[in-house]
Amino acid sequence: MEWHIFNPENDLALACFSPYFIPPRSARQMADDLSALPAWWACAGDTVCVGRPDGVRQWAEANDVGLPPLEWTDGECLPVEAEVSPWGWSPLLVRRLVLAGVNPAILPDEEMLRRFREEGSRHRAVDLLAWLRGTGSTVGRRWGDWLCGESFYCTDEAGIARLLSYYPRTILKAPWSGSGKGLRLGQGCYQPPLSGWCRRVLREQGGVVVEPLYNKVYDFAMEFHSDGQGGVTYEGLSRFFTTVRGTYAGNRVVSEEEHIRWLTSFVPYALWETLRDDLTLYFSHVLDGGYRGPFGVDMMLCRREGHETLFLHPCVEVNLRRTMGHVAASLARFLAPGIEARFGIDYCAEEGNLLADQERKMRERPWRMTEGKLSAGYLPLTPVIPSSCYRAALWVVPSSPAKALPSPVG
Repeated sequence: MEWHIFNPENDLALACFSPYFIPPRSARQMADDLSALPAWWACAGDTVCVGRPDGVRQWAEANDVGLPPLEWTDGECLPVEAEVSPWGWSPLLVRRLVLAGVNPAILPDEEMLRRFREEGSRHRAVDLLAWLRGTGSTVGRRWGDWLCGESFYCTDEAGIARLLSYYPRTILKAPWSGSGKGLRLGQGCYQPPLSGWCRRVLREQGGVVVEPLYNKVYDFAMEFHSDGQGGVTYEGLSRFFTTVRGTYAGNRVVSEEEHIRWLTSFVPYALWETLRDDLTLYFSHVLDGGYRGPFGVDMMLCRREGHETLFLHPCVEVNLRRTMGHVAASLARFLAPGIEARFGIDYCAEEGNLLADQERKMRERPWRMTEGKLSAGYLPLTPVIPSSCYRAALWVVPSSPAKALPSPVG
């Protein structure tokens, strides 16, 4: 039996790396509003830590959509030997669990947390990209002509300035930040306010990642699981959508077979297999005796001038935690055969607006089950109350292309 905790502030807590870090109000609000989200990947008999156990229990009982029987708790008092399965690990979460009664001996210690932080940093993604594109990897040797992507880790302003003068358009990244955050665009010159941002990141985090800006066509990822003892398992592809600013917007929810058909319509099937196997091998060594849990590697399909085919960027970021791609894969098992859906998380600041919008959607597009699987309509994945600002939902789109889907709110 596992105790599931949704702590979306994990990346921010790792960036700060203090057990006393205070997440911003928006992150605390998301954690509270979406605390029931782990119900969609938990197993029968597991416990999910939520903000309002009684209300969530009533919501789950009123929405019979195939969720396993679960326990709900506020997480204030956990069993001493609780097997905790969080969104991600940070010093902040470990302190929270110790205060709730969990035995510190079964939790990651500070040294292990530092290792998680390093292996999940954008600095490490630079190293992984270089390995994948080089002759040390099988995919680099056999499929190098299909790959693209360069990334540089700079520890001083002079290095950053040189790269900005060499590449007309760049994207600069802090080594640690929230998903889709800590990013800045470079336009060929090193001057304020960009220079001020770089100096701050250099001072606080020790480096800045600089990359050429690519003509991205699609975002996708490979999802994995590590047993912490050198065993790494490939869990599937995920295709996700981002805003123009790079923040997460949603996931396509289909079967793994459909994901593979989609990807291999652009690149050879053997390239996908080789990249999957190389990453499995790489992380089996890197995470041996360390991180246990889900993780993902973000990638892109890009267009290059003068080429009709798309090129594969094999490592944009490494997320050493559960990802929205893992969530989408878990949701796929609730869909009827042949059905495609979109999973998304949306935000509305004004109190009551999200609830009113959800009630309207439920009237206009009520969800429908066919032989115990979702076959049509709009399905809320977490309770929405008048004070909610965040909502997770799944909506079926049997015939419309994902890129034409409307925003969840509105």
